[in-house]
Amino acid sequence: MKNAIVDFKQNIAFSTEFDDIYFNTHKPWEESEYVFVRGIDEIWHTKDSFVVAEAGFGAGLNFLTLCNRFKNSDKKLHYVSIEAYPINIDDLRQIYARLGIYKALSKKLFSVYPSLVSGIHRIEFMPNVTLDLCFGDISHMLDELDFKADLWFMDGFAPSKNEAMWSEDVFKKIASLSRVGTILRTYSCAKIVRQNLPNAGFKLELRKGYGKKREMSHAVLEKENFTTKDIWYQRQRYKDIKDVLVIGGGVAGLACAYELKRAGLSVTIAEKRADIALNGSGNHCGILMPLITKPDVNLGKMHLNAFLQAVRTYKNVMSKKEISFDGVSEYAFNEMTLLRMLSHGKNEIFNLDLDAKPYPKANIFLGATARPRKMCKHLASDLNVLLNHEYKSHRHLKNGKISVRFQNKTIIKTDALIFATGSESVDIFKTLPISFVRGQVTHIRPAIDNLQPISSEGYITPARDNIQVIGATYARNEYDDNQRALDDIENLNNIKQFIDTNKAEIIGYKVGYRSYSSDRFPIISAFHDDEYYKQNYKNLFWTKKKSDNVAPKYHKNVFLNIAHGSRGLCTAVLGAKILADLILNRPLCIEKSLFNELHSARFLIRKLKKALK
Repeated sequence: MKNAIVDFKQNIAFSTEFDDIYFNTHKPWEESEYVFVRGIDEIWHTKDSFVVAEAGFGAGLNFLTLCNRFKNSDKKLHYVSIEAYPINIDDLRQIYARLGIYKALSKKLFSVYPSLVSGIHRIEFMPNVTLDLCFGDISHMLDELDFKADLWFMDGFAPSKNEAMWSEDVFKKIASLSRVGTILRTYSCAKIVRQNLPNAGFKLELRKGYGKKREMSHAVLEKENFTTKDIWYQRQRYKDIKDVLVIGGGVAGLACAYELKRAGLSVTIAEKRADIALNGSGNHCGILMPLITKPDVNLGKMHLNAFLQAVRTYKNVMSKKEISFDGVSEYAFNEMTLLRMLSHGKNEIFNLDLDAKPYPKANIFLGATARPRKMCKHLASDLNVLLNHEYKSHRHLKNGKISVRFQNKTIIKTDALIFATGSESVDIFKTLPISFVRGQVTHIRPAIDNLQPISSEGYITPARDNIQVIGATYARNEYDDNQRALDDIENLNNIKQFIDTNKAEIIGYKVGYRSYSSDRFPIISAFHDDEYYKQNYKNLFWTKKKSDNVAPKYHKNVFLNIAHGSRGLCTAVLGAKILADLILNRPLCIEKSLFNELHSARFLIRKLKKALK
């Protein structure tokens, strides 16, 4: 992804890439209000929550102008904006210093502006305003989005300078992300716009332009454009979900409950043990860091999205007692790890120190030392948690509710059910290819004064409460809560390059169990109906290149948030955001191709495509 190269001409930001100005030279905020923001006036009375999408975020002037409309309103705004050439934060500050407007709002934008990394960046901008900044080429990014917009702003550079953004293909993709009645507004009424908007199903009206511009375009979608690509992963639309029951009191379940309660739902957590965070989420210390793969690997893309969302969430929610963002040192202890790091080149997530000892290392800027159990306690402090409630079964009632039975004979009725059951998922969901792994960490007296976590063959955290944590072993499908001396030896051997293991004083341990899927992605989705999929997609081997398959079916209002493996601190937040997006019918916070990789039906679909049983 290329970043914007910004120059200034007569105090107005100028793009050297497109040889064009970012906005009008005379009071551009007034043009933004006239051309774009007034579009919402035509639908303001129709609803209390809006999805506004934009092609061309630029310096965010339209976004801030619209925020100015919402800042004293109870109505909600979800703003999705695409930008192929994002502006760096220093240029952004200079732009608004020269404009001299929206001082408070622009300062807020600077504080939350994301790393210039390709993909979707979910930002909670104000209590009633969410911003999804989507960095990437517009044609590609439109394929990766999932929502139905109420209003579109087309604010790219002029068609004569940036013809690809105004193509018929782009307008058709915009139509597929819109509903009948969706409004599209743009300053341009060039020939390419007048031709391609009607071809995409929009009824075009030329209205009086701003200032010296004679006309502008106002269009309304007349016919909805349905797409059936990968229809087996298509999401459902939900309604009347007011209360949610989450099974599991680890970080995945608690993050999910926290997100849904913050969105206004009534949430209850049921935990089988006598306290929360006693399994894999109960470690004394852990590390928050992304999984570094080669840039084009979907597993790495997903983990990067999860990492950045986790960083933003934890910084907003947690204190230094729960998590401290001092960075992480990840050492390339073998050639494969080094090649993965080198493949990223210069980036905003880490820098590479090739001269570091004993191995080259990546300095991960936003990495953190986490206190998982303290984090879970913090999340649970304002939640309704039921302890000693072990899930037994559930059934759907005729009135639409789900009746959930527990081993203690308690029955809870709920609108929606979320399983965040960690290693117990293996016994609950026998049709899914998941397994559990036993991991033992070792507690030692402080043996090295490292301010950052060190990750290599093993890892060692900074000292907290006079304890350093090293780990962790990996034993698939083994169950043993007892301390294993051989595991302590293995943990020490994996960090022997960094401490004198002969002098290390072992003072404790922790055993936890985590669930993994066969492809290493978590499972975060509505729970598909296995028999329905087998019946309706049984000929997928022969029809996989066609788009006439029937829509999928899910177990009504049942969701999965499982198989997070050893990086649950990262992916738990992603799981919470995705499930909230589904339940509340919000735009997805992750690219559609990556959402598909998390879907519970993906394993079955792969088999059906190969004609396997």
